[in-house]
Amino acid sequence: MADITFDRPDQQMSPLAKFFFNNWRIMAVMVIAVVVATAGYAWYASSVKQSKIKAENELGAIIASKTGPERLTALEAYLKSAPASTKGATLLEIANTAQEQGQFDKAAEAWNQLYLSAPEGMREIAGMGYATAIAQKGDKLAAVKFLVDMLPKAPKPFQPVVARQLASLAEEAKAWDEAISAYERMKDLGMGGNKAFYEAKIAELKAKKQ
Repeated sequence: MADITFDRPDQQMSPLAKFFFNNWRIMAVMVIAVVVATAGYAWYASSVKQSKIKAENELGAIIASKTGPERLTALEAYLKSAPASTKGATLLEIANTAQEQGQFDKAAEAWNQLYLSAPEGMREIAGMGYATAIAQKGDKLAAVKFLVDMLPKAPKPFQPVVARQLASLAEEAKAWDEAISAYERMKDLGMGGNKAFYEAKIAELKAKKQ
């Protein structure tokens, strides 16, 4: 199997686009993780689809007709009275729209609410979105701490991709112990078969720690 590369995507990409860009090789070989993620995302997609096909549905109208700051304002207003059937979809739209607008506090809050309420699969994506948002607003150590707590709670098929994000953010934050631990977890999980790479990376980080 070819080695996994670690090129970072454009910061302007949406959190979901970054998630699949960073991890498509992993997802391709981890069928169970694909099933879990697909099931979780289907929950969101179904809500959005239902909202769009009903002309009277306000969420569908917002998604179809508004963009940028105007969409964010409308979504925030809609969320206050959103029914349970569309609340999750609304939170995800708010998170993505706020992140695109550089309003990372609002994005983080929406991701966090979604993380606390979404089903398995979507919950893990929301957690990674939350970590991305708080890192983008400048608190990388808080993002690292969140992922450290999230990692052992995530379903096993999702742990490699959470560990991958943790390793990346921990390196950026110079949180060497957490980065080393994340790479050790990836090595133990047999992530991509790159044992030699992970051992080299761990040795490199241990040298930086000294």
